[in-house]
Amino acid sequence: MGKPHPVELRDRAVRLVEQGSTHTEAARRLCVSNKFVNDMVRLKRETGSLAPRPQGKQRWFG
Repeated sequence: MGKPHPVELRDRAVRLVEQGSTHTEAARRLCVSNKFVNDMVRLKRETGSLAPRPQGKQRWFG
């Protein structure tokens, strides 16, 4: 898997939308996809944080 986008970029995307830009405008301005902007707005709304979620399959040893 690739690396998660930096928290600064995530924050900029959310702030642009909060300031009145559409998701499409924010995506074009930051050179990211609409889905990225949608996901970041949803993540901020649901968790209150923009920290990346763990990637990959969680392994249980026992």
